Amino acid sequence: MVKEITIAPDFRPGFVEVGGKIPKFQYQKTLKQELKEGNLTKEMCLDFLKCMLLIRNLEEMIRELNENKGRYGPVKYLYSGASHISIGQEAIPTGAMAAISVSDYITSSHRGHGDGLAKGYFALKEMRDTDLAKLIKSKEKISRYLEISVNNKNHEELLEGALRIYLYRIIAELFGKEEGCCKGRGGGMHIADFSKGHLGANAIVGGSLAMAVGAAIASRNLQDKKVVICLAGDGAFNNGIAHEAMNMATMAQFTNGLMSKEFGVPAIFAIINNQYGMTGQQRGEVTGIDFLAERGFGYDKEGMHAQIVNGMDVLAVMDATRKAVKRARDGKGPMLLEFWCSRYKGHSLSDRLDKKEDETYRTMKELEAWQEIDPVRTFSHKLIKEAVISEKDLTHLKKKARQRNEDMALKAMDSPSPDPKNIYFGLFSNTNSNEVPPQFRNAPILKKPEFLQRDPDMEITCREAINEALFEEMRRDKRVLLWGEDIADYGGAFNATRGLMEIMGRERVFNTAISESAIIGAGMGAALRGMRPVVEIMYIDFILQAMDQLANQAAKWKYMSGGQPTIPLTIRTTIGGGKGYAGQHAQSLEAILAHFPGLKIALPSHAYDAKGMLKAAIRDDNPVIVIEHQNLYRHPFGKSVVPKEEYVVPLGKAKIRRQLDESKNGVTVISWSYMVSLALQAAEQLSKEGIETEVIDLRTLYPLDIETLVKSVQKTGKVVIVHQAVRFMGFGAEVAAQLQEKAFDYLDSPVLRVAAPDVPPPAAPVLEKAFLPGEEEIIEAVKKLT
Repeated sequence: MVKEITIAPDFRPGFVEVGGKIPKFQYQKTLKQELKEGNLTKEMCLDFLKCMLLIRNLEEMIRELNENKGRYGPVKYLYSGASHISIGQEAIPTGAMAAISVSDYITSSHRGHGDGLAKGYFALKEMRDTDLAKLIKSKEKISRYLEISVNNKNHEELLEGALRIYLYRIIAELFGKEEGCCKGRGGGMHIADFSKGHLGANAIVGGSLAMAVGAAIASRNLQDKKVVICLAGDGAFNNGIAHEAMNMATMAQFTNGLMSKEFGVPAIFAIINNQYGMTGQQRGEVTGIDFLAERGFGYDKEGMHAQIVNGMDVLAVMDATRKAVKRARDGKGPMLLEFWCSRYKGHSLSDRLDKKEDETYRTMKELEAWQEIDPVRTFSHKLIKEAVISEKDLTHLKKKARQRNEDMALKAMDSPSPDPKNIYFGLFSNTNSNEVPPQFRNAPILKKPEFLQRDPDMEITCREAINEALFEEMRRDKRVLLWGEDIADYGGAFNATRGLMEIMGRERVFNTAISESAIIGAGMGAALRGMRPVVEIMYIDFILQAMDQLANQAAKWKYMSGGQPTIPLTIRTTIGGGKGYAGQHAQSLEAILAHFPGLKIALPSHAYDAKGMLKAAIRDDNPVIVIEHQNLYRHPFGKSVVPKEEYVVPLGKAKIRRQLDESKNGVTVISWSYMVSLALQAAEQLSKEGIETEVIDLRTLYPLDIETLVKSVQKTGKVVIVHQAVRFMGFGAEVAAQLQEKAFDYLDSPVLRVAAPDVPPPAAPVLEKAFLPGEEEIIEAVKKLT
């Protein structure tokens, strides 16, 4: 935030010396040279200009609507969305998207309208007439509304029609309309189009970096040669997730022979360095380096093949991206590209610099210096100089781009808004992988597991049941991958994955660094690509390190994307207690997780459920958190007979673990996880004293099977809820509230809760004993109601 340091556009070629040499602004070719050498055609050059004009006009629309009180050409619309525009940066998405294929993938940022437009533009350019016609027909309602037909149309007309549909859907999303690409659920900061390989833009700075790594890990696993470009700003690469993501992408085990395939993760980290992370100046103020690409040598010995590129020159961007894409496809990734550029407008449109009096964190002189090399204007002049187009052609292209944008904005303005009755649309998928595609069935194994010979009539522990579930799902479906901290050779902190690496191989069971955010974020990215990752967070306490990736990304991505993707991500974690581990290794945080719509939460209480629910979670096409209690891994409480035959336990269905005879009076006791075993013990003791209870194991917190609870309350009229978490805002409060709403007429007394006191778990044995609720407290609560 310093006017004292001017960041002027200085693109003199050279090298930055760090742990090695990083090429800086090396591209010096002229347009004439590129045309002469056959690296470019005139059509490609025109596409670059058309794409940059497409982007510039959309961004100018947002500016005009904001500054002109809702007026933009014939449009009168009070635009209320985010206004993070990228005027001045058009060369970067244009050059980068021109260098990849329609089948490649991108992730984007809150300033990513141009990324989405460019991905769509060049995807459409790759299509043949039959594909374009099919696309237009598939959007029948929109095509009819826009008066676009495929009859008797040549290629250029079909392309224009498809482009208008694409632009219309993006503007409709900006305007919060039902026909927007995300059905108005995401808005301008969350543009996504999975049909074009656009995995989504992210309003959380840096939020997509780990997702891009996971998507690229999927490419590596599938060996499909598809590259993932992660476009994010300089501010994003100062965020903690940037370190975790780049470290994960560069793990040596991908290329050093530890895994069976020596193939680097095909991810390209594209830093769009417009010099300011909102207002913080990346050079001279908020970092200690001149170029963010210098950090590449902190991740691997090749410095991630980092390059610093003139982001104001579309040809330089395309050249650097082409080379990076080739290396990534050849297994030499990941790559790091830093594109230097400038945004001509502020962080948002409320951040203005129109005159000297507006100067706060940058000067008019600096802005004007960058405006002198406007990427749209300078490239237009190059095209005219080399006789690719004339001045008249340029005028026509500008007018056509403006008219197209006005036409689509007018149509979007008048299109229907989402129906509030459908507000839940897109929150969850109702599909699963019960039927595995043929190419992913019957994964090979390296050795036969010993547990295949076990006696099916003998009880096994929760740990053994979980291990079996993971093996069976990995054997059944090649898309199931496992990663997390210490889960490979060591078998996890609680031995739940012991032996699986030797059975399935390190390609499918591998360790990560201690990087909870990257573990979950990469899992989500792989899931978006169709893999079915199972990732482990050792203790639920550590999941707080990854709450952005869990709550802002995994939980929201399907909904914000208008229901487009499935996210078959399973997150295994544990809760503990009774070991003296204190406040950072012994919390029960399930209520926090249940607060975020879009997540399913499962907590098994014994081996049979542990296996069946984990299998159901892995097959579910939604993010599912399976919370395992450490006390159940080996304890007799968690043991049960577990069939060797195939079975799953459906998520969202509670289980009555102790049935109350309807002819008797009693109390409903509701619990989950380890506390179910204590509730059952208390019930036995109460029965000896003539007090009967019906004990219900919730099994899943979300979806919550409130119907089973209500039916029990109709019999008993009295309820005790038991959980290990602290009382205040524990999940028991939600259960009690719903019972008050749905079974009030059947309740004879207030709902009671047995829970931990509202302090962090203490370490001292005497304090921890007082902290953890037990049988005595359950018995006491039940007796209060009888």
